[in-house]
Amino acid sequence: KNGCFNIMDYSSRTIDVYDNVLEPHVWEFIQLSMKECRWKYDYYSHKKHPNKHWHIFCGHNPKEVVENGYEWVIPLWETAKIKYNFKDKYALDDFVRIYMNAHTYGIEPQPHTDDGDFTLLYYPRGDWQEEWGGGTIIAGDHVSYVGNRLVVFDAHLLHQAQPIVKECYELRSVIVIKANLSAGGVNRLDFYQN
Repeated sequence: KNGCFNIMDYSSRTIDVYDNVLEPHVWEFIQLSMKECRWKYDYYSHKKHPNKHWHIFCGHNPKEVVENGYEWVIPLWETAKIKYNFKDKYALDDFVRIYMNAHTYGIEPQPHTDDGDFTLLYYPRGDWQEEWGGGTIIAGDHVSYVGNRLVVFDAHLLHQAQPIVKECYELRSVIVIKANLSAGGVNRLDFYQN
């Protein structure tokens, strides 16, 4: 429950799931901060499909994230980067973008791939109930929405936020961190070029 479990790792394709990522007080602070957010309904998960979902752009780097008022997401990146040794495991030094997505009943984002090298998907809600749904399908594997869980996967993998049930009156929210390989990731860069 406290460590990482790997769903898939072959042919340079990775899906790692980390539970209990943040200390309880930091996790609680992020949850409280997200309740104060002003969401915009203007984001497409797939440009060729008409459906949209709720979205907040935080920033491209730590300075911009702080200037935009989302400094409370930085501890998520800093903690996970050190705790799970992102530099050695994934060849990641820094993020290139942080944003938040959300949806309610009736909104189902399209299957899509992401830009960049890695997507880090964090489920912040500690009050989320399993029967509400709202997990994520990544390359055919289902990852359940569990509060304080971080999913790290290759951005080129097809993925889709899963719908939530009609009886759920809550916002299914996630924090998304996009990261690219550092200069040390030459082997993985060869995979993407081929």
